[in-house]
Amino acid sequence: MPKTRIPTTVNTAFLLTVVMLLGGCAASTTVQYENVEMVRAETEVAPEALLDIGILLFDPGVPDDAQEPDGFVFPDVRRAEARYMPFHLKNTLQASGHWGSIWVLPERTDAVDLLIWGRIDQSDGLEVKVQVGAWDSTGREWLNKSYDTKVPEKAYSTYRDMSQDPYQNIYNEIANDLLEKRKQLSSDDLAQVRQIAELRFAADLVPAAFSEYLAEEKGEFEIRRLPAEDDPMLSRMRAVREREYMLVDTLNEYYAGLYYELGQPYEDWRRMSRSEMIQYRELKRSARIRQLLGLAAILGAVAYEAGGGGNSAITTTAVFGGIEGIRSGFGKSAEADLHRESLGELGRSFESEAEPLLVEIEGQTRRLTGTAEEKYREWRRLLHEIYASETGLISLNDAPGDATQVPN
Repeated sequence: MPKTRIPTTVNTAFLLTVVMLLGGCAASTTVQYENVEMVRAETEVAPEALLDIGILLFDPGVPDDAQEPDGFVFPDVRRAEARYMPFHLKNTLQASGHWGSIWVLPERTDAVDLLIWGRIDQSDGLEVKVQVGAWDSTGREWLNKSYDTKVPEKAYSTYRDMSQDPYQNIYNEIANDLLEKRKQLSSDDLAQVRQIAELRFAADLVPAAFSEYLAEEKGEFEIRRLPAEDDPMLSRMRAVREREYMLVDTLNEYYAGLYYELGQPYEDWRRMSRSEMIQYRELKRSARIRQLLGLAAILGAVAYEAGGGGNSAITTTAVFGGIEGIRSGFGKSAEADLHRESLGELGRSFESEAEPLLVEIEGQTRRLTGTAEEKYREWRRLLHEIYASETGLISLNDAPGDATQVPN
C-alpha cells in the first residue's frame, strides 16, 4: 500500500509555527530595575541658595466627574495619590538638604520662589509614570519632563528603610534634576528669583501699589526697580506674606495627617496591584498562546487533509485538540478579567474625606470646610480682607481671582 506524504512546504510551515509558539510559551523576559540615588548636601548650603518651594497637588490624570474604573485606572486611587505624591516629594526634597521651606499647595501662589506641578499618567504598583514641571518666580522653566520607572518586589519589603517609598526612584530623579538646574544659576540669579517672588506676591494683592516694580513679557518677569527698604507699604506686605506662610503651614499639617493615614493602605494597595498586574499580564499572554496553538493545530489538520492524509483519527484529534486549546485560552482570559475586577474593588474602597479645619487669624477662630482648595480660597479671601483693613487701599471687590494655571 503506497504511503501518502504531506507536501514538505506544508509540513515545514506547520512545524515552524508550532515551534515558534511553543518557544514563545517558554520564553521569559528579564526586567531591569533601576536604582536612582538622591544627591544629598554634604555641607551647609549658603542661605542665598535656599529657595522656597511650593508643590501643587498633582493632577490625578482622570476627569473630575470620573467614578468608575477605566481599565486599570481607578479614580478614587488616583485622587488619593494626587495628594500623597506631592507630600512625599516634599519630604524627599527636605531630606536632600538643598532647599529652604517646602510646602504642598492646593492652588498656585506667588509667595514661593519655585513652583512644581505634576500629573499622574500611570500608577499600578508595578509601573509608574508622571509628568513634572517646575518654574521659578521669573517664569524661567526648570523642568518639563516625563519620569517613569518599574518597581521591583523588594521595594515593598517590610525590612527596607520605610522612609523610602516604593516609587522612590522617581522622587530622587526629580530632586536631582532640580538641583542640577539650580547649580546653573548664579547667586545674582537666585537673589533675583527671591526678589521677584516677593514683588509678585505684593502685586497680586495690591496691583496699584506694586505692579510698577515689575515688567512682564510672555510670562517672564523682570525687576524695573525695587521699593525702598523702609517703605511702610513693603513692611505691611511682608507681614501679610508671613500670614500666607502660616496658612500653608496649617494646610501642610492637614496634608501630613492625610499622608500618614494613607501610607499603609496605599502601600498595601500598590503591593497587591503589582501582583495582580503581573498575574493579569501572564494570564493574558498564556491565553493568547493557547489560542494561537489551538488555531495552529486546526490549520495543521486542514493541511494534513489537503495533502492527502488518510488517517481521520489524526485529523479529528488535531481539530478537537485545537478547539480545546482555544477554549482554554478564553478560560484564561476570563480569569484575568476577574483579577482586573478585584483591582477595581480595591480602588473603590480606597477613599479619604477632608475634615473641617479650625484656624486662628487675628485672634479669631475660623472654621474652614470643604476641600483643601476651598479652604485655601477662603484663606486668601481673609488675607485680602486683612490687608484692606490695614492699608485702606483695596476692598474685597478688588481682590484678584484665583490663579490656578501654571506656565505651559
